Amino acid sequence: MKKLLLLSAVTSLVSSIAWGDTAFTGIRDNITPLEFTADMAPGVNLWNTLDAVCGAPADLGSETCWGNPRTTKAMITDMKNRGFKTLRIPVTWYNHMGSAPNYTIDRAWMDRVEEVANYAFDNDMYVIINIHHDDYDEGKYRSWLSPTYNRQNASIDQLRKVWTQIANRFKNYGDYLIFETMNEPRAVGTPQEWTGGNAEHRDVVNKLNLAAVNAIRATGGNNASRFIMTPQVGATGHAAIYDLEIPNNDNKVIVSIHNYGPFSFTLQQPGTNRWGTQQEIRNLQNDIKSYYDNFTSKGRAVVIGEWGAADKSNLADRVKYYEVFAEASKQYKVAPISWIYSYDRNSRTWKYPALEDAIFKTYGATNAVTVPGKIEAENYTSQSGVQNEGTSDVGGGQNIGYIENGDYSEYEIDVDTAGDYYVTFRVASNTSGGKIDVYSNGSKLGSVNVNNTGGWQNWRDVSKTLTLSQGKQKLRLVYVGSGGQGNYLLNINYIDIR
Repeated sequence: MKKLLLLSAVTSLVSSIAWGDTAFTGIRDNITPLEFTADMAPGVNLWNTLDAVCGAPADLGSETCWGNPRTTKAMITDMKNRGFKTLRIPVTWYNHMGSAPNYTIDRAWMDRVEEVANYAFDNDMYVIINIHHDDYDEGKYRSWLSPTYNRQNASIDQLRKVWTQIANRFKNYGDYLIFETMNEPRAVGTPQEWTGGNAEHRDVVNKLNLAAVNAIRATGGNNASRFIMTPQVGATGHAAIYDLEIPNNDNKVIVSIHNYGPFSFTLQQPGTNRWGTQQEIRNLQNDIKSYYDNFTSKGRAVVIGEWGAADKSNLADRVKYYEVFAEASKQYKVAPISWIYSYDRNSRTWKYPALEDAIFKTYGATNAVTVPGKIEAENYTSQSGVQNEGTSDVGGGQNIGYIENGDYSEYEIDVDTAGDYYVTFRVASNTSGGKIDVYSNGSKLGSVNVNNTGGWQNWRDVSKTLTLSQGKQKLRLVYVGSGGQGNYLLNINYIDIR
């Protein structure tokens, strides 16, 4: 028996597009809020990066101070190519702005935020920009945002001035850009910080949301009708259900919710690493259904801006959680934007692709690999029998292995120009090897032989010239070799087509 059978995944690369393909598209008048959020799904966060805080005043080096590398366009391209459609960019501003009365944001910081946003627009993605770690805390330098009556007026004044600056910088961008007024507004250090706040906190958050939305709208241009996300205290679902007031009853306001339930499984340490009983599944489904009952069933769009389960050496339970979460999100018409996923920005690899596969089991990706180009073998659109594993090949990441006679992996490709292509397979084998039969849309293009390379991680290149037609097509690799079940043939790390 195979150790694992993965039924589906998504492709790794997307065709090249011109700069800013979703940057300056204008405002679509013919799209409803629920159609809009459906098109956003699913998405990911660029966490612990532009929101990182390591003292103040800060320079551009703050981006890396929480351990992530400086963001590159290639990283965002990887996320898009995996199939994610939205990039939420958490941004902390307080350590990059001046003092009262103007609270002027450092130009270099604003430039960097826009630069990273354009990486996503280049990849035809939606972008969410917010105010993230600016919550008032006596121990933080110049932190300021507080949902208390004592600091209400000061917070509103600064919030208006900060959002006016951000909105003016981005006012010409189309509606693929979404503003989120605040991240998880809360009274830091109080007993109600993470329980949805008290009546005072929720009342002030409603006033803060109103001030932010009005400030954004007042800048005019596309901001007059841009979609804007607003949370309640802590971005908790129950606080939104009971007390969120939609500013001006604006139909372009999206409810912003975070869901890390159950906390004992998703984030609490040590908590529990087990999840998936029938009752636990029903609880999660009902939690997300409550957003439908109170919002989406009435036409009010919802984005779950953060969700996910931390690694506790429990991949199978996490995969099940992600499957259920994604299925319920789609069923109840909310857009899930995961905070916890398996992409490693240092190595630019997906460490546990089964986690993302669990999302794309519901949200199938349709992006095709551009040819000429490189296909990571683990990023198949469908397969039978193969398994992913870590590789020691140059660049690290994953390869596919445990391949037996008759197994296959399939990839969607988009060929720029019909003609002959030099196709290189990065392979390894510790047996007599086998043969890779290559098919395009069911027609056999040719075969390549793989011999023993001296080990399952001793990598070699084998190549074949194949003739490809122009346009999108399904490239299937069928693995052929002698021996019965358990007689593995070969491993593949990537396929390079030039």
